[in-house]
Amino acid sequence: MPVYIRKGPLEIPTYEEQDWMKDEEGDYFLKDPDQILDSLPQPFRMINKLVNLLFDRAWEIIEEREAAKAITILKIKPTVYLPTKKFQLSSVPNCIAICKDYVFVGSSRGLRVFNSLFNYACVCSWDSVKVEIVSISAAEIGNEVFVATVDEMGIVRLFYFYKEFLYLIKAINEVEDISKQTTCLNLQVSPGGNFMAVLLQGTGDVWLDVYRLPKDSWLKEMEQPHPSFLSKKKISHFHLKSVESADLTDMENHSMKTDIKLSGPVQIMKLKSPKPVTGTPFKSPLEVFQKIEDLSGLGSGQNHMIKDSQLEQQSAIFEMLFKKYLHVECPEESPSVAVFHFLLPGHILMLPTETKVPSDPDQKPDGVWPAAAPITKSAISPCTSYLVLACEDGVITLWDRAQGFLLAVVSLPEGCLCKSLHFMINCENPKEYPFPQFVATSKVQVLVLCTDGSLHLVKSERSKEPSISVIVERSVKHPNETICAVAPISSLPSVVLLFIWDGSVYLMDVTKSQIICELGPPPSYHLGNPWQPVFTLSPEGQHVLIRGDKKDNTNYLRNNYSIFIFKFDSYQLIKTFLSEDKSSHPGSSEISSFTQQLPLDKRCEILLQNRLKKSGKTQHSAPEYLPQLQKSSLFLEKECHKKL
Repeated sequence: MPVYIRKGPLEIPTYEEQDWMKDEEGDYFLKDPDQILDSLPQPFRMINKLVNLLFDRAWEIIEEREAAKAITILKIKPTVYLPTKKFQLSSVPNCIAICKDYVFVGSSRGLRVFNSLFNYACVCSWDSVKVEIVSISAAEIGNEVFVATVDEMGIVRLFYFYKEFLYLIKAINEVEDISKQTTCLNLQVSPGGNFMAVLLQGTGDVWLDVYRLPKDSWLKEMEQPHPSFLSKKKISHFHLKSVESADLTDMENHSMKTDIKLSGPVQIMKLKSPKPVTGTPFKSPLEVFQKIEDLSGLGSGQNHMIKDSQLEQQSAIFEMLFKKYLHVECPEESPSVAVFHFLLPGHILMLPTETKVPSDPDQKPDGVWPAAAPITKSAISPCTSYLVLACEDGVITLWDRAQGFLLAVVSLPEGCLCKSLHFMINCENPKEYPFPQFVATSKVQVLVLCTDGSLHLVKSERSKEPSISVIVERSVKHPNETICAVAPISSLPSVVLLFIWDGSVYLMDVTKSQIICELGPPPSYHLGNPWQPVFTLSPEGQHVLIRGDKKDNTNYLRNNYSIFIFKFDSYQLIKTFLSEDKSSHPGSSEISSFTQQLPLDKRCEILLQNRLKKSGKTQHSAPEYLPQLQKSSLFLEKECHKKL
């Protein structure tokens, strides 16, 4: 017995197992002497350790396989649905936009327009071998379409699509001297096509130009007779379908080009980065208050009473206290790129038809919202009432922008950085009023996609604690299952599109964290650029267009690229999901809360159609009442505030 007792003072071991001694030969303290085995002599001791190590590794492999098997049992392979339609392209499609019944595709050889009503036949194009379009935006302006494109050199080109003809309006930043060339970093068109904003970079500076689009002038200029326009004969859709499969040289002969010159956009605003804070030029606080009488630039830190000597003294104190950290090499910070959003002027008020051009385009902000850390991502809800910000420290902040109320502040798990933000449509209260003033009981949901592929859902509700939950965890053992992109579907509340690194596309129910089905191309195709997929959803959310490439891409120039169309109402599982959703929400046939995110005329039309259904009248009589409803929007707003 005394032989097996450890030498030295007897101490009570710590309560944590990792702090226990690891000496296998001498640590016999608190062990049963009858269970002790004699130590084997060499080389049998080494053989024993190798055999035990072999068993341990074999057991680890067994556990991994069992865990993988359990995962495959839980993740049953979903039903795969093939596309309902497709159309082919001879050039590489880089971006897609949908407006009205037309599909605009920006490719490596220019811009092409397809008509969805005629089996996606090519109706016109703007071809250029030297121009590769990488971004495209399309906005409906009346019965026509305004198109803005950005090529790989950062040059912005504006087009006017009129009666299936494509007209080049202007190239915003194209110059002959390449040394004076400015680059477009971002471009957005406001809903309704009234304004356009372009973020430009050049000569070491970044600024934002805002333009008003003269859509009324364009319509008048196009209605005037033009000899060059009348002399051109229109090509039938069936002919253009055969033209699409022809060579590029043949297609250039059929490109719709005329000599009509249209008015360019009018610049109404130029926004620059705020100047660094320097010493005050004011001599008294009275001058400071006189400067901010109109509340211009409130919160920017430009109007203060701090002198240059005080700033220099503060800098000297900082260098003295943190001198040993000043020479530490830090990783280079990536240059920040401004993000901008168009906001509606009110809750239900329409945009003004005319905007006065200020004499000085350089404008100051009406207000500044400070943040505790640099903002990396931001998103605005379609109704522009809610704003969500993601900072580099992982904090997500949700604001009620219309009322200036802070709805939620949550933090992502440690190590997670935000990649994109998406507002989800809430349908938990289907009988809610269609006007966004009634936000006291509204629920806001934001989907957060992180750089590691994890997916999180932020929920916020008035008078309740905000919450954040993990929808999809990070795929550590299977990197090819990492989520690359997410897109909510407006017609399917709580359903999102998931684009996976391995080329898979899933429809997922966020509320249940359940995969509904998979959208897959034909066997001979695969998803093009799965890490940055090329896709777009229709404005009504009824179908999605996804780019697919041939697997055996031997002939690079001949119809190796296709755009696949997936119509959601053509698949049985999606129909079943919609029927279950309607049964769980009996009032979903009435005005639902997602109508808050529609424009005023659409909300009024849906509201009037529901009233006509109850009264037994036809829906075709609804549009004649829209002007009166639009005129009474101010009255509705006052009545809603009274009810609040």
